[in-house]
Amino acid sequence: MDKPAVRVVLEQIAASLALKGDNPFRIRAFENAARAIAGYPGDLGEALQSGKATLDIVRELLSRGRSSVLDELREEVAPGLVEMLKIPGLGVQKVRQIHEHLHIATLAELEVAAHDGRLAAIPRFGAKTAENVLKGIAFLKRTIEFRLFHHALAEATALQQALGALSGAQRVEIAGSVRRRREVIRDLDFVVVHAGDGTRETLVKRLGEAPGVTGVAEMEGMVTLRFDAGTPVDVVLATPDQFGLAWVRATGAAAHWEELRARGLDAAGRFPDEESVYRALGLTWIPPELREGAGECDAAAAGTLPRLIEARDVKGFVHCHSNYSDGTVTIAEWAHAAKEAGYEWIGLTDHSQSAPFAMGLRPDAIGRQHAEIDRVNAEVPGIRVLKGVESDILADGRLDYDEGTLDRFDFAIGSIHSRFGLDEAEMTKRVLTAMDDPHLAILGHPTGRLLLSRESYPLDFEAVFRRAAERGIAIEVNADPHRLDLDWRLVRRARALGVRFSIGPDAHSVAGMANMEIGLGITRKGWLEATDVWNTLSADEFLAAARRRLP
Repeated sequence: MDKPAVRVVLEQIAASLALKGDNPFRIRAFENAARAIAGYPGDLGEALQSGKATLDIVRELLSRGRSSVLDELREEVAPGLVEMLKIPGLGVQKVRQIHEHLHIATLAELEVAAHDGRLAAIPRFGAKTAENVLKGIAFLKRTIEFRLFHHALAEATALQQALGALSGAQRVEIAGSVRRRREVIRDLDFVVVHAGDGTRETLVKRLGEAPGVTGVAEMEGMVTLRFDAGTPVDVVLATPDQFGLAWVRATGAAAHWEELRARGLDAAGRFPDEESVYRALGLTWIPPELREGAGECDAAAAGTLPRLIEARDVKGFVHCHSNYSDGTVTIAEWAHAAKEAGYEWIGLTDHSQSAPFAMGLRPDAIGRQHAEIDRVNAEVPGIRVLKGVESDILADGRLDYDEGTLDRFDFAIGSIHSRFGLDEAEMTKRVLTAMDDPHLAILGHPTGRLLLSRESYPLDFEAVFRRAAERGIAIEVNADPHRLDLDWRLVRRARALGVRFSIGPDAHSVAGMANMEIGLGITRKGWLEATDVWNTLSADEFLAAARRRLP
């Protein structure tokens, strides 16, 4: 059982206990354990053997693949009630009300009750709640087959190693939506090279005998594997002479492949690598992230593909939290970790005072924090810590803190953390008002989405992008894998309007720095070059860009 699966079990236990009305401290312990497990960088089995983790439940999950605690809770709390908690706006109290008043315990029953008026008739629910529940159920149905990119990447990497160990497999490469770095993934795709001359049939048999495989289907040169976890895995088998063509086809979206065919691609040719495929069509090699059938072939033919930003272009990052708000890391620890990772600077951005959920930074603590940053900058050469803040954008569009307090920071990220239910006109006015504040340098996680959990709030994106370009405000590509906000499709549109961007890991621990690589993939999908992104600037250049609008 992998870390994401362990986390799901712990979250289900916490939710079940909450629905039972169990001890809040016990509930919080399981919630904290779930977050800790998901962020643990090493192997869970090794951690337990070395004494770094003490949860008996995790040991049981790793040894038996199931939890007796969760099994017992499922006898007391219907799993469908836990599923209901995934619907935005339905907290523990409302789910309890639904169960008590309507005696229903599944999403299917809830959907019927929302349609026939019974849900709206529950005291303090009403028609609007029923409508929102139906929207939430529809959203769950659309997302249930998907998983987040970083989970899929970890699974694909492990499976790549397992497939590579099979006798007869000369080379195994990840393809499909994982290689294109889509934000959510439905299935996994691979290309496996074999020698030919009868080895294909043997390799197909060995694929079916691989650990965890419960079923094998073969169609049109592709082998589909089914695993215990239900993850569909498509494997294309290719000889060395056809590897390049197979990898191009297995990687690109269907629209990309159709564009190549429309340009006269001869699939019977010899294509040992991807470059030879594109060269045969008079095209330059197209980076995997761009292969979505969205004009990349025309750009390759015209020689106008962007030189996509690369990791080596990045000099620093903003949007990380210390123990002055809801982070787990001291300022000194941030400095040492960022320096060791090769960064030149970091922008510390703890939450502002109106974020009690995150133990926001009170004005009387700002001086202490800044003095500590000054000490760290003096004591840790080779890295520079900048004094930023993630200021809440309040419902009326004002930034949290008054003007004098905001003046004390080097820069401010403005983010929305509450009142997501405003309509498009109200939310757009809220964001545009915040962007008129000269302290705002970066608009943080601009659409508020949580992938597979919460949809974006409504915004007039054209108006927001144009205001950002006019004011010189960067829009964040929030690299938290649960957000990946701004969406890469909108990144490309914003770039066309002259917007600049900032990649922010939204890190609350040192391990969160790894989010930067995921965020980089989203900027590349949005066709961004190094000059489009503030992270490629030196510390002084970044501050100059961030302060450009200050008097």
